[in-house]
Amino acid sequence: MNRTTFIKNLIGLFGVGALPKALVKQYQKVYLLQCFVRGFRFHQGPKLLEQMTVGQLLELQREPQNEHDACAIALYCGPHMIGYIPREENEILSRLMDAQVVELLAEITHIEPKAQAWEHVAIAVYVLKEITNEPLPETASYLTTIESPNYRTLRSSNDRLTRVSYAQPAPHHGRKEIQNADDFYIRLVDHSDNDRVYQLIHEGFNTAENMELAVQESRIIINRNKLPQDLQLDDVVKALDDEIVNIDGHFAENGYVVANLDRLAELSARIQRFTEVTDKEGRLFFDAIMQ
Repeated sequence: MNRTTFIKNLIGLFGVGALPKALVKQYQKVYLLQCFVRGFRFHQGPKLLEQMTVGQLLELQREPQNEHDACAIALYCGPHMIGYIPREENEILSRLMDAQVVELLAEITHIEPKAQAWEHVAIAVYVLKEITNEPLPETASYLTTIESPNYRTLRSSNDRLTRVSYAQPAPHHGRKEIQNADDFYIRLVDHSDNDRVYQLIHEGFNTAENMELAVQESRIIINRNKLPQDLQLDDVVKALDDEIVNIDGHFAENGYVVANLDRLAELSARIQRFTEVTDKEGRLFFDAIMQ
């Protein structure tokens, strides 16, 4: 058993307080990734939430045979799988694990039961660096600090952005109208059938600002010429008072209409991806590609 593994086992069994003081002083944590647990609600996480504690160690397990992602890294709380490292963040970490270049550790940094399930638990992946006479460079000091998570589903009412909307009839079938990016995010997840939805969202809107822009300014569009037959006359293409908002002439391709976000979110499982497109004036839009 190597030195790092031995220290890891001691911390996991008895906590940092069990280590000799001299040993504790000789190591520092260098954080390589801080993120939420991806797919938390689809695994054992919600059942274990009340038992979890900040600082609790998690086990990282590679899943090279995972049919959805060859770089998959699963997170375990004891014997229970609670989710994954986000797909868009796992490539380098998976290579480090495969090559056994360095021992990666993970711990819970934040627990927030009041947030939506995908933001219940934040973690950090780190390595232990022995402290020597040569400390980390000043430019790397950020790697030693735990960051506060950016919660999308736990904002005060004063922090919420509201889309200026037109007067219209009540939503069909009792649907509550989507007002902002948080609503859209939540609705997409609620209507998904697996955790692929997180990849869909985070790859389609690579920043929170882009998602806010897309929703607030109605910049999510659909090309009717590319829709599956069963969606040609669906409410998803009727964005205003059950009418189609045709925006032909504004893009290089014809057939674009403004998407009905309420209905689009209900069709979360039918969305293949969101693709960035620009209109003839160079403004950014997001094309919902359906399947």
